[in-house]
Amino acid sequence: MRFVEISAPTLEEARKAAAFQLGVSEEDVEIEVLGQPRKLLGLIGSGQYKVRATCEEPPSGDVVVGEVEGEAPAAAGIEPPEPQVITEVGAPVQPPAPPLQEPDHPAQAVAERAQQLTEQITALMGIESQVNITEIEDDQVKLSIDGGENTGLLIGQYGGTLDALQLVVAIGANKGIRQGCRVILDTAEGYRESHEEQLRRQACEAAQEAKETGREVVIPDLKGYERRIIHMELCEDPDVETYSEGDERDRRLVVTPVNHE
Repeated sequence: MRFVEISAPTLEEARKAAAFQLGVSEEDVEIEVLGQPRKLLGLIGSGQYKVRATCEEPPSGDVVVGEVEGEAPAAAGIEPPEPQVITEVGAPVQPPAPPLQEPDHPAQAVAERAQQLTEQITALMGIESQVNITEIEDDQVKLSIDGGENTGLLIGQYGGTLDALQLVVAIGANKGIRQGCRVILDTAEGYRESHEEQLRRQACEAAQEAKETGREVVIPDLKGYERRIIHMELCEDPDVETYSEGDERDRRLVVTPVNHE
């Protein structure tokens, strides 16, 4: 049994490339899909199909060493890249990974990548926007998105779209950088800033209620970063304590009065 592992944009191209390398017809090749292209936010395609293609040994019984990691030929008649050779089936000899190149100014690099990615993704969303870098620190960068009349679409329900966009951009912008940093996306109108101010007021109101009634005050339906904002707002108040309880979507924040007796 002989095999190759192929990466190609489509399964059809992968099958053709495998048959080419194995020296058999496409009908003689059996395909096992090892990986598929993925999409971010349902918009951006990433990666290629990766398949393991196998065929029977030739009738002569000649021993043929398996080959792996070939790329699909760009066009008919063009030789594919020289495959890697393995000494045992299923044990490919992998080349050493290239050294990671750390940019001289990691935060600046992350900010510029985040700006470019945000522009690309919002364009794919059908939103004309202008993205500006507003702050660069060693561990954090901030960007502002001006979406014009489409700002509401960028924010989404309870900020869900903006949060998802921020997560995708942060992952892409920090890729390959050892000293990564946090990426914060906000709208030109300052949605996050006003929302954080609202959370701080809510924290103070909950603390005041806990002190006056002597009972715990529960704040449900908060995201992780929202709970952190309230924790930080009340951490220096000696008359209340805060903690989170519950699991995942049922997790909630509790503000409880402190008895100094």
